[in-house]
Amino acid sequence: MQHYRLSVLATVVIIAIGWTSPSAFGQTTFEGKTIRIAVSSTAAGPVDLLARQVAPFIAKYVPGKPAIIVENRPGAGGMLGANYIYNLAKPDGLVVGFLFGIVTQGLIGGDNIRFDPAKFHWLGAVSQTQVLLARKDLNISAPRDLLKPAKPLVLASPGVNSTADMGNRLFLDMIGASYKLVTGYPGQPETMMALGRGEVSLGNAGHSFYLSRRQTIRQEGLYDAIVQRGELNPDRTFRRNRLIAEIPTMVEAITEIKPASLQSADFATYRSIVGAFTVHFGLVLPPATDIGIARTLRKAISDAFNDPEARKAVSDMLKTDYDFVNGESAERVVERVRSEYYGDTRIAERLKKLMTSK
Repeated sequence: MQHYRLSVLATVVIIAIGWTSPSAFGQTTFEGKTIRIAVSSTAAGPVDLLARQVAPFIAKYVPGKPAIIVENRPGAGGMLGANYIYNLAKPDGLVVGFLFGIVTQGLIGGDNIRFDPAKFHWLGAVSQTQVLLARKDLNISAPRDLLKPAKPLVLASPGVNSTADMGNRLFLDMIGASYKLVTGYPGQPETMMALGRGEVSLGNAGHSFYLSRRQTIRQEGLYDAIVQRGELNPDRTFRRNRLIAEIPTMVEAITEIKPASLQSADFATYRSIVGAFTVHFGLVLPPATDIGIARTLRKAISDAFNDPEARKAVSDMLKTDYDFVNGESAERVVERVRSEYYGDTRIAERLKKLMTSK
């Protein structure tokens, strides 16, 4: 009788655990549920476009095949969306953040930054480099021409805390270019329109966004890319992104124009930013999310992004491929950038100065 009672009690405990924590035994299912992917960019921005192409494949691989809805939460250079996922979204796996630029900004902190990038559950990420776009009426045929443009350099920016903005400014500072910063453009589509109207003469675009519009850009002839941010090799040297290998890196330009800058605090800061771009488009869950739920979604998202049909859908729609970083690797990248940030005090000092100056 005592053995029977213990067995009944154990069964009740197991049922209770399974009910309160559906992932306790690796059986998390989302059948009949709806998962919202909260994108921190405006509609038609690079993160938004990528999310909408891959969403059906995420639904395919998540146990229970839930409905997937993509919603936009732009603002403050992507920080509003990051703050929402970290502080307000329920940690039940039904809200996944697809955020950009959160690593460097999260380390810097500030009044409008209320999250720690290392405490998110990283489900995966998409690596991203960027290109600097210049209007044709600047008469720039090579990066060196930025020192003597036909018209003043006016750089479009979403805000001074944007990592894209910081990378551009550091590059222009390192080569000795004179420019004016204009903030307030919420996303890359708005930046492209501002370039087309002549409100600004320089703008930034992620390489995937640029590639999806490269044919149109060149047909219109108003502006084009002159340099790319580049990517980091394991030995911390730089390489060109394989999809835009014809465009020189900013480091190549610095080496030619002002090589002494390669030993500066600006360059150490720039390299930190480029390292963070390895996980620039991050898929994350709130810190309090159950680890079993996080593991289930991590596997589903990895399967979705590595699905050949997903790559084909992205290629057909956006005219580009992508480099996916799995959740475990993304966490290691974040930790490495975090370690370098705190290991070299010059990086934090320079980034904070950039955030308080225009």
